[in-house]
Amino acid sequence: MNQSQKLLFLLLRATLFEEKIDASKFVEADWKQIFNLSDIQTVSSLVLDGIGMLPHSVLQITFDKKMMLFAKMQRMEQMNTIHRCAIVKIDKALKAEGIQAVFMKGQTVALRYPNPLHRTPGDIDFVVALKDFERTMAVMEKIGKVDHGLVHEHHGMAWVDGVTVEPHYKVHNYQRPSTDQAMQEMFSSVFPTELSSADIDGYEVPVFPPTFESVFLISHMVNHVYEEGLGLRQVIDYAMFLHHCADKIDWMLHHEWLYRMRMERAWRIFTCICVDYLGLPLPSQVEPFSYNERKWAAVLVEDIMRVGNFGRGEYVFQHQGMMDAWKNYCWVAKRCIRLEFVCPSEARWWMISKLKRFFLKKKIEKEKKG
Repeated sequence: MNQSQKLLFLLLRATLFEEKIDASKFVEADWKQIFNLSDIQTVSSLVLDGIGMLPHSVLQITFDKKMMLFAKMQRMEQMNTIHRCAIVKIDKALKAEGIQAVFMKGQTVALRYPNPLHRTPGDIDFVVALKDFERTMAVMEKIGKVDHGLVHEHHGMAWVDGVTVEPHYKVHNYQRPSTDQAMQEMFSSVFPTELSSADIDGYEVPVFPPTFESVFLISHMVNHVYEEGLGLRQVIDYAMFLHHCADKIDWMLHHEWLYRMRMERAWRIFTCICVDYLGLPLPSQVEPFSYNERKWAAVLVEDIMRVGNFGRGEYVFQHQGMMDAWKNYCWVAKRCIRLEFVCPSEARWWMISKLKRFFLKKKIEKEKKG
């Protein structure tokens, strides 16, 4: 890692786990590069929290720049507050129609952060039973707006109070068919009877139980690695999850489910990054990492720092024609080859399934025009 990347991690470790910062390391910091990195990784407010622990003497930042950064933080806090209100509104509307949902990622993982309002928000994601999906979209239309033409392989698209919402009828898509089937069976074992709850502003929101959430978050990061680029935000989500929930995991079941998903190695690599780079205290249930695991973690961290969240540091997907589609495919294929070690089964299937989905979409488009 270069110096700015190292300093970024020091600021994150201070924010997340209250590690004391050696201020002397920041005397000649390239703040422009640090802020750029924080944007690419979508961790800008967390970095500002860390900067707040430094003495003013080492902060070579103009007053105008400081004001701009803190205004950005305030906007993020406002956005997160809107997201939290929207989640409560959605859940109440669904329950009024007898629909059980479970919320995931986003605000539910943010609750474990030192300041939940400082996690960069994305969309609101929740899952319902397949049989309830059409009714769910009808409810979304009552309280917001729905695009019925944007139904993906596992979720629809809606907007509530200006917030993008993805109502899922399937928790996620996985590339290897047997892995996808395993996740569906695991999901069925916890939904809807074994759900947990999280307090959002005094309202109990349904969320995944800890053992399932751990496996889901791991699988979500695996998907990001190959599809569009993994950012530090997702890894931090898992670090904060382990910090608060390691004692709540059924570890025997956890290992069984990871084995079924073929993601034991991925879990070890992601957890190694959480410990060695983000400062998570090693959970007592996790064995020390091997030389190979640390080597793989270092390679993945290098990729994370270069590519960033949704590829924004290296490559942004374009969808204007066949040439863009081919470039997008080549970018994903190269990642699958270079980072196959993270989760070999998903990496190998990604290149097949992405090609298959491309031709399937073309077929559907042709049928619609016909």
